[in-house]
Amino acid sequence: MIHNPVHEAPLTYEEAKQLAQHQDFTVRKSLAEREDIRPEILFYLAGDPEAEVRKAIAKNKATPARAYVDLAQDSNDEIRSDLAAKIANLAPKLTAYEVDRVQSYAFQALEILASDQLSNVRMILADTLKDVAQAPEELIKKLAQDAELSVSCPILEHSPILGDQDLLDLIAKGISSGALGAISNRKTVSPSVSDAIVDTNDVPAITTLLCNDSAQIREETLDQLVDQSRDVAEWQGPLVHRPFLSQDAVLRLSEFVADNLIESLKKRDDLSPKTLSIVRKEVNRRLSTSHQPTQATSHVLDVNQTNLALKKEYSWLFQQPAHVVAQNLMRMNKLTAQVIANALNEGDYDFVISGLAEMAHLHMSIAQRMIAMRSARGVTSLCWKAGIDAISAIRIQAKVAHIPAEDIVKDYNGNYAMKDVEMQWQLDFFANMAV
Repeated sequence: MIHNPVHEAPLTYEEAKQLAQHQDFTVRKSLAEREDIRPEILFYLAGDPEAEVRKAIAKNKATPARAYVDLAQDSNDEIRSDLAAKIANLAPKLTAYEVDRVQSYAFQALEILASDQLSNVRMILADTLKDVAQAPEELIKKLAQDAELSVSCPILEHSPILGDQDLLDLIAKGISSGALGAISNRKTVSPSVSDAIVDTNDVPAITTLLCNDSAQIREETLDQLVDQSRDVAEWQGPLVHRPFLSQDAVLRLSEFVADNLIESLKKRDDLSPKTLSIVRKEVNRRLSTSHQPTQATSHVLDVNQTNLALKKEYSWLFQQPAHVVAQNLMRMNKLTAQVIANALNEGDYDFVISGLAEMAHLHMSIAQRMIAMRSARGVTSLCWKAGIDAISAIRIQAKVAHIPAEDIVKDYNGNYAMKDVEMQWQLDFFANMAV
């Protein structure tokens, strides 16, 4: 019976050499997992014919850096993926001081991996290095230009290595809408970069830019977008919610935005008394000429529909967490009861909760608390506040909150069985719990 070297006493150099050539690959694998083995033996095992042995070497912290270059060109996808994660995590330490011979091996391996045919390998590098301030500059620029959005977008959105000029150069070269959207969503977007994005006339990317409150956009540029938003409905919501708008921009928006958005305009706290008065008059005019909205009914929500078209049109957005997607769709006036019903059909319950919270104008934590506590009355009230019909509210109770059938609040002839005052009380109750 062969003993596993991992569980034995320290090996001499000669013993380790013999085990490295053992016929049983499991013995060689156990040796490759040890961190107390001489570097030259680990380097030798990096060329082992068995993939399992090479995998162990790729993960071993003690593996010498000179083995990285060979492993980066290994035919096994998992080995290259493991190595990518390992070296990328070491990157901040590797670049903290003068690059020496050991570091150069790691950098060479990173450069090879950045060109790997397997997008998953490049994606691991990008995700790990996206916010590392000491990452190799050339490597970051290479990943930023990757054709795969799953690789380029994390770098374009987060990397502190990319300066304004780098971003402007990339935009000038012509990049995809998804890549532009990632730049638009950076924590800091300068006025010059914002102008360059607007100059592309890329509607999704400009929408993302307008949804990004920290993006610096010149007043002249905003005025231009206000005029264009008459024909681009996606921009109207984000424009209405921009942190700063000129009084003139507010007045022009009030002429054509949807009723729910003009209500948001009226609530802005940066309006002059004169502007506020004009906006209020417009609100009153619309109210006097419009019909009261009818109660939503279940037949509006076609269970066979999906959000596929929405995801295709806004693919750049649906790469974000559910609550970010819901927030941006709300600002673009694209978040509807139908969209939430479709997400429910698709089993995307995180988005359903986020969407309900947005449409009900409640903090996400309040909606999550209702779901977590399996409160049938609470969830029903949440759906009511969000404008969801009573039939769909039953499905949300069952599928999202996992409320037992006997506890579900049923409908009454297609309408909510609970009184409005009672549902508002439920909302206030859960809101006060968060205080």
